[in-house]
Amino acid sequence: MIYLDNILIYSNNMSEHHKHVKEVLKHLCKTGLYTKAEKYKFYSKSVEYPEYILSPSGLTMSNNKVKII
Repeated sequence: MIYLDNILIYSNNMSEHHKHVKEVLKHLCKTGLYTKAEKYKFYSKSVEYPEYILSPSGLTMSNNKVKII
């Protein structure tokens, strides 16, 4: 059994991003891996990833992590 938790795709612009997403989905399908459409998040300017927030301005700690500290 294979379990993938997250796939993050970063691109410099929208047209490049469309190509990257298409390639990733094509490769997943080709290898027999499937995803649930309801779990997709497209066109996010920032992403909370375990304890950090990834955004165009850089990497910062999530608010929950800061509260703990």
